[in-house]
Amino acid sequence: MTPQTQQLIGQALGILATVITVISYQMNTKRSLLLVQTAATACTCLAYLFLDAASGFTLNIVCIIRNIVFYFQKDTGKVHTISALVLAAAMVTVGALSWQGPISLLIIAALAANTIFMSFGNPQLLRQSVLGTSSMILLYNIFVFSIGGIANEGLSIISSAVGIVRFRKENAKN
Repeated sequence: MTPQTQQLIGQALGILATVITVISYQMNTKRSLLLVQTAATACTCLAYLFLDAASGFTLNIVCIIRNIVFYFQKDTGKVHTISALVLAAAMVTVGALSWQGPISLLIIAALAANTIFMSFGNPQLLRQSVLGTSSMILLYNIFVFSIGGIANEGLSIISSAVGIVRFRKENAKN
């Protein structure tokens, strides 16, 4: 496979991941959202593989595992901090093993933090954290030149900001 073909496949998979992520925002249950997000993460994972982005590839494998763990956890109102901490530690370890240089710190920190914030079950807090974590992943995607990744994180930042403002206004009315 030529480097150009590999690059083209990686970019196409990244764009497909973005389309699937946008579709996931239309899911109305946690389980369906996680299921569709897992498909998007699998495409992202493969995109990074074709783009030679080792940290993004390996960390997204852990994200797939995280989504599966969170999918099967019961919503009991308890914070799932133990599993989130174990998964975040796995991300740090896997990130260190797939080190691409200082740029890897962005995606390692972002995905580990995102895992912790996901476990809290507070949508507004998760939206606020996405502003920071998606900004770090956006920089990583610029560095590895993932067009789909850049679009995905840009959309996530905009969507989170809109959600923060929208739900802040709704809470102020109540």
